[in-house]
Amino acid sequence: MWVYDPTSLRFLAVNDAALALYGYTREQLAKMTVLDIRPTYERRRMQLAVTARSDIERAGRWVHLKANGETFEVQTYGRAIRFRGVDAILAMVQDRTEFNEAQRKVDEAQNILNAIIENMPNGVFVKDIAADGAYVIFNAVSGANDGKDPADVLGRRDIDIFPSDVANVFLASDQVARSSGEAYVYEAPHRIVDGSERIIKITKKMLDLGDDQQPRFLLGVSEDVTEARMFERRLEKLALEDSLTGLANRAAFMDHLNKAMKGGGVVALAFLDVDNFKDINDTGGHSAGDALLRQLAARLTAALPDTLVARLGGDEFALVARLADASQVDAFGEKVQAVFAAPFALEIGEEFLSCSLGVALAPHHADTEEELLRLADIALYAAKEAGRATFRIYSPIMSAAAQRRRQMTMELREAIARDELVLHYQPLFRLADGGLSGFEALVRWRHPRFGLIGPGHFIDLAESTGLIAPLGDWVLRHACATASAWPADLSVAVNLSARQLQGMSNPESVEHALAESGLAPHRLDLEITESVFVGDTQHSLALFKALKALGVKISIDDFGTGYSSLAYLRDFPFDTIKLDRSFIADLDNNKGSLSIARAVVAIASGFGATTVAEGIETESQAAALKELGYDLGQGFHLGRPLPLEAAEALISLHQSAPVPAQRRTRRKG
Repeated sequence: MWVYDPTSLRFLAVNDAALALYGYTREQLAKMTVLDIRPTYERRRMQLAVTARSDIERAGRWVHLKANGETFEVQTYGRAIRFRGVDAILAMVQDRTEFNEAQRKVDEAQNILNAIIENMPNGVFVKDIAADGAYVIFNAVSGANDGKDPADVLGRRDIDIFPSDVANVFLASDQVARSSGEAYVYEAPHRIVDGSERIIKITKKMLDLGDDQQPRFLLGVSEDVTEARMFERRLEKLALEDSLTGLANRAAFMDHLNKAMKGGGVVALAFLDVDNFKDINDTGGHSAGDALLRQLAARLTAALPDTLVARLGGDEFALVARLADASQVDAFGEKVQAVFAAPFALEIGEEFLSCSLGVALAPHHADTEEELLRLADIALYAAKEAGRATFRIYSPIMSAAAQRRRQMTMELREAIARDELVLHYQPLFRLADGGLSGFEALVRWRHPRFGLIGPGHFIDLAESTGLIAPLGDWVLRHACATASAWPADLSVAVNLSARQLQGMSNPESVEHALAESGLAPHRLDLEITESVFVGDTQHSLALFKALKALGVKISIDDFGTGYSSLAYLRDFPFDTIKLDRSFIADLDNNKGSLSIARAVVAIASGFGATTVAEGIETESQAAALKELGYDLGQGFHLGRPLPLEAAEALISLHQSAPVPAQRRTRRKG
C-alpha cells in the first residue's frame, strides 16, 4: 500500500509490504513518482487515469516495474483520502504473478481437456441436470453420431433438439442413470442426416465431483458400433451356417433336433449321402464337388421348405422334418429322392446322381437324440448296402448292415495290429518363396482284399467303434518316427479327430511318441477341427494347454466350417489357423470368401499365429493367397499326398536345389 499526491504523483507514504515487493528503499521511493514504477508504455495510461480519476473506487490491472527492472502484473484499487491535511490517493496493490501462473495452468489444463474431448474417437457429452438437462459439452463425434452441429446443441435440451420420440428415449435413459447411480449402458438405432441408420452404444453416468452436494452433471459417452455389430452377426451366422452351401451346420442341426424332439409329435431324422461323390471330386476336382453340393443344397431347401436341411461335412447332409404321423415317412423319402431326378450342371458336364437316405422316427424308434442319431445312421448304412440310390426306414431287422460294420471293425482292429496301415505325406510350402515347410501325414489302409483305402472309408468307423485311439496312436508314432529322419527345418502335421480328443485325458500318447522317436516337439503340429468345441470345451482347452506344455504346435484345421467362434481363439493361443478349402475354391469370384480369407490373416496376426491355406488348386488362388499374406499353402496345385519314398525324394530335391512350387508339382507328376 502507498499514498501518493494526485498532482505531483510523488509517493507520500509506503508500507513495508510495498518495499519488499518492489525492492526499493523508502528513501528511493520518497524521491520517485508513481510513474517511475511503471514501464514507459504504461505511463501515459496512468496519467490519464489519475486525471480522469478512473482508477478510483475500482479495481484495475497494470504492469509495474521492480527495482531490478523486472515487470510483473498487479491488480490495484484506488481510494481518495485526506493525508496530513491534503488530498491524496491511497493505492492498494496485489501481485498477480502467482495467480496468473495458476490461471495459465488452469487454462492449459482446460485446453488439453477440450482437445482430448474433441479428439476422442467416441462421442462425449455432458448435461446439466440442474438446468433441465441442457447440454454443456457436446463434442464433434457426438454431433456426427446424432447428425447435429455441436454449436446448435450447447445450452439446449433434448426436447429442443430431437423429435419427441427420440428425446423421450434419451430422457428415460437419463433417469435410469440418475436413479441407479451406476453406469447405464444401452444400444439404440440412430438415423443421421444422410438417412442411414447407425447403431450407437451409449454409456451414461452421473458425475460425482466430490463437493458433498447432490450430483448435478450427467456424463455420456457414445460409440458407433454399427460395423462391430454387423461383424458379430456375420460371425454368429458363420457359427451356425455351412460356409459352402449356406445350410445349417452341425451345431445348428443339433440345436434344431433337440428343440424338435422336445416339441413332441413325430420327428423324422434323415441322413443323406451322395452316391459316388468321390468320383466327382476325382474327375472334376474339388471345385466340381463344391458346385454339386451347392446345387444340391438349393434343391433340397426348395423341395422341403418346412424341413431343416443341414450339411454335416463332405457330402453328408441331415434333414429334420415334423410329420403329421408316421405314415408320411415314405412320401418324405420319395420327395428327397426326387431331388436327384434332374441332372446336375457341372463344368465337367451334366451328371446324373443319386443318394442314399436313412430315416429314423421319434418317438417310434427312439426317444433320445443320441439313439435317434444312431438309428438313422444304421438306416443310412442299410440304404448303402441295398445298392444305394434308395432310402431305408430304420427297422430292428437291419442286422446285415450292423454285421458288416462289425466285420469291418474287426478287420480294422486287426489292420492296426498287423501294420496294414501306411502313411502318405502331403507337402506344405511357404507361399512367400516356394520353399518346403513340412508335410501333413495322411493315413491309408492297405486292405488285403480291397487294396489301398482312403481315410474317408474307415475313420468314421474307427471313431464310432472306439478304434480311433489306437489308430491315432499308430499314426502319431509312425509320423514322428519318419519325421525325425528329415532335416531339422521340416515339420510334420498329424490330425487329431474330435472323438480321439474326447477320449484323451492327458497328453501321454504324444509325449511317448516324441520320446520314442526323438523328434523335437516344436516340429510336431497337431491339427484339430472346430468340432472339438461342440461339447466339453473346458476339457478340450485343458488338454490343449497340456499339449502345448510339451512344446508341440496346435493348429485349428478347416477353419470356418464348424462351430466357428472367436471365443476359443481368445481362450487358447493356436499356433496355426488353416483356412478351409471351401473359401479357397471360390476366392476368385466371391467377395465374401475373399473378405473372410483376409480377416483370418488379420485375426492370426493378432496373436502371432501362422496361416495355412488348404485346397489350393490353381495358380491364381496361390497368387491371391500369397498377396493376402498367407504363410503356407497346401493343395493339389502345389503337391498331392505322396508315399514316403516320393516325399523323401522331394526333400532331397529341395535340399540340393530349391525350385518354384509349380515346378516341384510338375516333377512329381
